[in-house]
Amino acid sequence: MDTVINKLSEIEVAASRILEGAANQKKVLDQQQEEQIAEYDQQIDKETAAEIARLQQELSVSMDSELQKLKQSSEHALQSLETYYKENHETLVEQIYEKIIRK
Repeated sequence: MDTVINKLSEIEVAASRILEGAANQKKVLDQQQEEQIAEYDQQIDKETAAEIARLQQELSVSMDSELQKLKQSSEHALQSLETYYKENHETLVEQIYEKIIRK
């Protein structure tokens, strides 16, 4: 009877050691997983920052190009108006004068 109790006691001690080992192994695996998640988060943050910087650069170039086109278009329109005025200013003055007098 004592041998059965001793064997059961040994089995219980062995089971406790196995459970402690499993708990320790679980802690190690949890820590490794947390480290991997932290690395992944850092990598994603770095890639996201790089992508944002790239998109901002592209947007800046696009906006500069569009601004240059608008400047050229405005200059062309202003030049056209000025040329029209130089060629037709006397006619325009006469038309304005006629409109004022007719009122």
